[in-house]
Amino acid sequence: MVELQVYDAEGKATSKVKFDESVFGDKVKSKTLREVVYAYEANLRQGNANSKNLSDVSGSNKKPFKQKGTGRARQGQKRAPHRHKGSVAHGPHPRSFRVEVPAKMRRLALESALLSKFKDAEVAVVEGLSFDKPKTAKLAKMLSKSGLGSGSVLIGLPKADENFYMSSRNIPRTLVRPLPQLNAYEVIKQRRLLLTREALDALKGGLKALLAKAAEESKADAKAKAAK
Repeated sequence: MVELQVYDAEGKATSKVKFDESVFGDKVKSKTLREVVYAYEANLRQGNANSKNLSDVSGSNKKPFKQKGTGRARQGQKRAPHRHKGSVAHGPHPRSFRVEVPAKMRRLALESALLSKFKDAEVAVVEGLSFDKPKTAKLAKMLSKSGLGSGSVLIGLPKADENFYMSSRNIPRTLVRPLPQLNAYEVIKQRRLLLTREALDALKGGLKALLAKAAEESKADAKAKAAK
């Protein structure tokens, strides 16, 4: 069990709450976590670097000068890589860096990322923080008063909240994500994890049950939209 600091909407420390971090496993699977984070970083690469090879450079195939009798090194063509305005030898070309990761592996990595945050005392809880309309100043004040604004922070919500997201958009190094959309890369990248009390309660049953419930709700919403 770990003790988490609880803050109110003003950023004042009010109490502490206990949480059983064993719902995410008994140890951090560092190898799995590393491979999944590597895949997320690889998938962020655009892979659009390009260079001209011999066939792409404009110009003729004519030799710059005759083969023998000039006293100079023999040259094959004007477009050779070692010549001025020539081609690029073994240069980069557009490619995909995408790495596919199984869903189970992504979940295990996310569990390890969350477990590491809880074990390293990098998780806090906020109560009563909600937004009827976007209000950046309110969220910035809460983070500043609680001391969470000094570094990067990932705020976890039980479900998507447009007003909450809009309130955080202009605060540097602050991300807001609903729990079903969390991934290991963002959890590890952000220094602190701030959970609403509702989000913390949703995590008590474990990540697998939470994701399964979210998938069922998503299917139900899709069917409802299709029926309309």
